[in-house]
Amino acid sequence: MTSTRRALSAIALLAALGGVAACGPEDPSADGLTGGAGSSAAPSATASKTSDSGEAGSSDPTDDVDGDGKGGDCGKAPVLPAGLMKLKVQLMRDSGGFEASEAKPHCTPNDWIYGADEGDPTKHYVLPKNVKAFLATGPGQTKQVDHEQLALHIDRCHAQEIGAPTDDYPKVEAPFGCYNNVYEVTLNAKGEVDTMKEIWSV
Repeated sequence: MTSTRRALSAIALLAALGGVAACGPEDPSADGLTGGAGSSAAPSATASKTSDSGEAGSSDPTDDVDGDGKGGDCGKAPVLPAGLMKLKVQLMRDSGGFEASEAKPHCTPNDWIYGADEGDPTKHYVLPKNVKAFLATGPGQTKQVDHEQLALHIDRCHAQEIGAPTDDYPKVEAPFGCYNNVYEVTLNAKGEVDTMKEIWSV
């Protein structure tokens, strides 16, 4: 009788141990797929990405509304070199100048992007005839244009952004496009725009 009890106890123990071993990565009820204690051992379903600043971050960061790098997963907010500004053009007064707000970095699933919020303060910038201008033609690609082409492009993209009638503002044609009217800008000794390069974005 005692040997029968021992045999039954041994079988019960083996069954219990077999149940624990079955709870591995292939078991959908395992902690690694439900965020439990074992989740750190399971590989992430999404690969991490590296920002322009070279810091690794999540591929699905939280929006960093303040642009200060605190609240997103893009890493530390990029710092522009001295003398370089990023501006969001808000209004093209005429070919001789425009109103723009400082474009701040925001953390998004596509890494850091630059933009300005509605109501941000604007400043007038003089656009001289000898400006060195470049319009985006794709990621990392630009084409140099003259003053008139730049002024028309800014005006048409701003009109498209605010939904102005297309009869009044011709559509921007390839190889160019409208990318939220954000530009890298440097100023000359007089405070006028010296260089202006459109920033491509998705």
